[in-house]
Amino acid sequence: MKLNRIILPLMACALTWSSCDDQIMEWKNSDGSITASDIPLALKEKIANYDYIKSYVAQYAPNMNVGLGLGADLYINDAAYRTIADANFQMFTTGNAMKHSAVVKANGELNFTTIDAFLNLVPADIQIYGHNFLWHTQQKQTYLKSLIAPEVVVEVGDDDVCENIVSNYGFEGGNANGWTGLWGKYNYAVEQPGHDSDYAIRFTMTSESNANYDCQLFWPTGMLETGVTYAYSFWVKSDQNIAVQFIGQNSSYGGIYKDTFTAPSEWIRCTGEFTYAESDTKDIERVGIQFGGTPGSTVWVDDFKFGKKIEEKMINIIDDGKFEDGTLGSWFGWGNGSTRTISEKGQGYNSDYCMVMVNPSDGDSWSAQTAHSFPETLTVGKTYMYSAMVKATVINPDFTLQVQDANGGNGEGYVSAATAVDQWIPIEGEFVCKNEGIARLCINYGKVAGTYYIDNFKFGEKKETATAQTLRASTRAGGISYKLKTPEEKKAALLGAMEAWIKGMLQHQGMERVKEWDVINEPIADNNQWRGIDGNFMSNGDDAPDTAPVEDEENGLNLNWANDHFYWGYYIGKEYAVKAFEYARKYAAADVKLYVNDYNLETNPSKLAALIDFVNYIEDNGQTVDGIGTQMHVTASSITREQIDAMFKTMAATGKLVRVTELDVALGTSSPSAEQLATQANVYQMIFESYKANVPESQQSGITIWTLSDNAAEHEYWLSGDAPNLFDANYERKHAYKGVCDGIAGKDISADFSGDDWKNAYETEGEETPAE
Repeated sequence: MKLNRIILPLMACALTWSSCDDQIMEWKNSDGSITASDIPLALKEKIANYDYIKSYVAQYAPNMNVGLGLGADLYINDAAYRTIADANFQMFTTGNAMKHSAVVKANGELNFTTIDAFLNLVPADIQIYGHNFLWHTQQKQTYLKSLIAPEVVVEVGDDDVCENIVSNYGFEGGNANGWTGLWGKYNYAVEQPGHDSDYAIRFTMTSESNANYDCQLFWPTGMLETGVTYAYSFWVKSDQNIAVQFIGQNSSYGGIYKDTFTAPSEWIRCTGEFTYAESDTKDIERVGIQFGGTPGSTVWVDDFKFGKKIEEKMINIIDDGKFEDGTLGSWFGWGNGSTRTISEKGQGYNSDYCMVMVNPSDGDSWSAQTAHSFPETLTVGKTYMYSAMVKATVINPDFTLQVQDANGGNGEGYVSAATAVDQWIPIEGEFVCKNEGIARLCINYGKVAGTYYIDNFKFGEKKETATAQTLRASTRAGGISYKLKTPEEKKAALLGAMEAWIKGMLQHQGMERVKEWDVINEPIADNNQWRGIDGNFMSNGDDAPDTAPVEDEENGLNLNWANDHFYWGYYIGKEYAVKAFEYARKYAAADVKLYVNDYNLETNPSKLAALIDFVNYIEDNGQTVDGIGTQMHVTASSITREQIDAMFKTMAATGKLVRVTELDVALGTSSPSAEQLATQANVYQMIFESYKANVPESQQSGITIWTLSDNAAEHEYWLSGDAPNLFDANYERKHAYKGVCDGIAGKDISADFSGDDWKNAYETEGEETPAE
C-alpha cells in the first residue's frame, strides 16, 4: 500500500523524541549498526503514516461510506480545508446550506447561490447527502407565517398614501411589538402622548452615536416586489432638528436610501413614494428610518405606515367634500323642509367637520335632496365613481344617489341605493353616463325622517388602471384589521408551501447527485413525543420551550416561537410527516433513499422507540421510509459500548438502512490532555466497530463525521470551547483520526507499520534516503 505519511529522518530524532539518547541502545545491532526497521515509531508518526480515511473504507468496508458534515461557505472559501475534506471523505453533508431558512426567501422563492457554488466545487466521485427538508428550527418563519397569518384588511383613511401593512403603526398597545432594529446607540421607550393619539415611540441617542446609521427602526415587510410602487408616511419631531431618512434593508444590511426630512420641535408628517427597481439593492425585506449622529438628542415617531401606493380610483372633481374649512362650500338642497348645515367640531369621520342633513318627515326618497353641481358636464360613455362616509340617527334603506341635468328635467335616475345606519359606513359605486348634459348629483334621503351625516365625499371619472381600495369604518383612520384563516385554509397553504419547497430542491439542476435525504429532522422531542403535536413545543438547546401561537383580530398572528422555529405538525397534524415523504417520493429519482433523523438515540431508548413508531405511522399511511439516521453527538467520558450496541441492534431490527448522520465526540475542553485524546480515539473506534458488528452489511448506509476540525470557525455555534473532531485547530490529524481508521479496519492498522515505512516514504517522494 502507498502510505500517505509525514516521517522525520533519523537525523532529526533529537527534535522529535526528547529521550532519544536513552533509547539509542535499543536500536543498535550487536555490531553497533542501526537499521531503519528497528526504529520504534512514536504515536504522532504512526498517525502521520495512516492513509486517507476513504482508502480504508474501500479496503475494509466497501459496502458503506464515511462522510463529513461541513460548512459550505468554509469549503468554498478555504482551499486547505477543501483539500483535506476531498482527500478523506466519500460523502458531504452541508450543515446549513440546504436547510429551509438558508434557501427560502421571505417571498417563498428559492435562492440556490450557495448550493450551486458548493456543488460546482465538489468532485464528481464524492456523494452529497441532503440535509434537510423539514425541521422545527431553521425554517423561514417570516414566509411560513405570512401564509397562515390572518388576512389583513386595509382600513384606508382619507389622507393615507399606502395600503398599510404595519400593524403596530401607532404603538397604541403601549409597546414596540413587531418592530426590529432596536439595537442602535440609543435608549427608547413607548410613552404618552403620541401624535393625536395615546402613544408614540421616543428615542434618546447615547454619547456613542456619531452616524445616522447608529439609530435605526425597522418593520419587516417580506420581499419587496420589483416594479411595484410603494409609499410611506410617518409623523416625527425632535428636540434638535434631527435629520430623519427613510431606508430599506435586506438581511445582510444592504439598503436603499430615500427621502430625508428635518424633524422640528413640533410634529410634522413625512411622506414619500418610490418604485422598487431591479437596479436597487436586492431582497429588501424591512423598511424604516435612520436618525443617528447627534448624541443626547431625542426623536419621537408615530403613525408609521408603509405599503403599496394607493392609486385613486377616480379623478375627483368635488373639492369641497371634506368640509374641513367649516363651510358647506358649493353644496345646496331643497325639499320637505330639509336643512343642510356644518357639524359641531369633532363630529366628522375621524376629522373635525362633516355635513349634517335633517329630514323632518317621512316621504319619498327624493322628497329631501342635497345637491352639488359639476364644474363641467359628464361625458357620455365614460365610467364615473363616487365614495363617501355616511351615518344617520335612523335606519334608512333607501339612501340613494342620482345624477341629472342642471335643470333637473333629465337625468340618469337613481344610480345607487344604500342603507344608512347609526354608525359611519362607506358607500361606493360607479356607473356609465348615458345622457347628454348631466351637470349635477343629488343625494336623496327623504324616505325616513332623521338626521344624516356625510363626509369625505368624492366623485369623478374612474381610473381604469387604479388599484382596489377598501373603505372601512375604523376607530382610527389608516389602520388595519384581520380576518382569521380557518384551520383548513392554513393547512392547505402550508402543504402547498411544503410541496413547492421539496419539489424545488429536488428538481434544481445539480441536485440529482444527492442520493440520500433527511426528509424530517428531529421529529421527536426530549419528552419522547412528536414535536408540534398536541402542544408539544420542546426545543433542544433553548432556555425555555416555545409556546402555542396567539392569534386575534387586534394583534394578528404572534407565533411566540424562537426565530425561524416552525412546527409544521401544529397546523397540519401528524399528516405532515406522511405528506413530506409523499412529496419527496413524488419528485425524487427512483434510486434516492429517504430518511428520518434524530439525536440522543444512543442514550434514550424510549426516544428511539418513539422514532420507530413515527416511521411506522408514515408507512401505515402509505409511504416508505428507507432509512433511520442517528446523530450521535456523544461525550467521551460517559458513552458506553453497551449503549451503542443496543441502539444499533434496535435500529437494525427495523430492516431499514441505518446511518450515523452527525458523529462527534465531545471532551468538554478545548485543551485536552493526551489521556483525553486517547479516550476520544477509543470512542470513535468503538462506534465504528459496533456499527459494523451490529448492522448487517445490506443495511449499512455509513457514518458521517460532524465537522472536520476543532478550528473555531467550525464551532462558533456548535460545541464552542470543545475539541470534538478528527483534526485539530490547525488541520493536523489527532489521535481520533487513528481511532476512526482502526474502527473501519477492525484492527490497529499501525501494528503493521515498521521503520521501513518512513524510508519507503522518502523513496516514493523521490527524496534521498538518509544515511544510517
